[in-house]
Amino acid sequence: MKIKLKPWIQDLPEYVAGRTIEEIKKAYNLPDVYKLASNENIFGPCDNVKEFIRNNIDDINYYPDSEYRVLKKALASKFNITSQNIIIGSGTDQIIEIICDGYISRGDGIVIADPNFLIYEKAALKCGGSAIKVPLKEFRQDVGGIVSAVNSNTKIVFIANPHNPTGTNIKEEEFKYLINKLADDILIVLDEAYFEYLSPEERINTMGYLVKKENIISLRTFSKVYGLAGLRIGYGIAYKGIISGLEKIRLPFNVSSIAHNAAVVALENDWYIEKIRDIVLKEKEKFYSILKKEGVSYVQSHANFILINCGDFGTEIVEDLLKNGFIVRPGENLGIKGFLRVTISTPEINDKFLSLFIKIYKKYIE
Repeated sequence: MKIKLKPWIQDLPEYVAGRTIEEIKKAYNLPDVYKLASNENIFGPCDNVKEFIRNNIDDINYYPDSEYRVLKKALASKFNITSQNIIIGSGTDQIIEIICDGYISRGDGIVIADPNFLIYEKAALKCGGSAIKVPLKEFRQDVGGIVSAVNSNTKIVFIANPHNPTGTNIKEEEFKYLINKLADDILIVLDEAYFEYLSPEERINTMGYLVKKENIISLRTFSKVYGLAGLRIGYGIAYKGIISGLEKIRLPFNVSSIAHNAAVVALENDWYIEKIRDIVLKEKEKFYSILKKEGVSYVQSHANFILINCGDFGTEIVEDLLKNGFIVRPGENLGIKGFLRVTISTPEINDKFLSLFIKIYKKYIE
């Protein structure tokens, strides 16, 4: 072919998406398939959000408000900040890209834990940058190691709290150490996609730090606990000087009007996220109890998923689960071979999964 793609694109790491329900139904001739691979809120959004979407579909012939004023106003009220502190994106993935577009040039670098959410590295490489990867310590981000890995080329440090794929979190004293040790010209990106799943005593008051430090940006999303993953909408909060710069890069109309207004309704029903969090916490305890009883090791999680150790039989166990209608995330796709990551679902689906998983696990391990 005469049309040539830029050569460096071939070297970008590839994000391997989870398999779809319809794909697995067709491949294995199954009537029912449960997707527990992508950390979605299986319960979906609250009824008020669903009703809003059904009743406002006629407005899609109009462009959305490119400034997303209503949502920004709602977020500003929620966090006691101003609209100038907020950027809206098509999921936090897009905001991560915008951040790297704004701060990473050829020769610049980022520092991240390893493994981690792939988009951090991919967005930096796309801008000609590089990534220093600091291995996890006992499945936790090594904050001391991350600080030590920073060099004169470092422009951004990415921290995921809770971390994906392990579900572990960083403590407030670790976060304080990080911001006190890093120079003010290094941007600290705190990816808090799973923030709402943290128990209140484990949450860091991120907004309290944002008003004191000008080099921190918090990323949050409506894709997880709010149940709007299919609408693709997230947001970033930072010092207004950072946001104003990023807004110059953001394309107009990057979020649909349905996503924008559905997110506003979701915020008006914050009681729902507490309900979902409480269900997930209860269901995680059920997972822990059964896995522990059966001698299966796991990583205790502060998110809505659990990393389970399958030893040398991870690939086989994942395949057997697929044949029986359960899609989970293979550890080798996440940088943790021998494990699988499973999303917490409804109590009924969780019971079915655990019963099947233990049966399959014993077939290989015993």
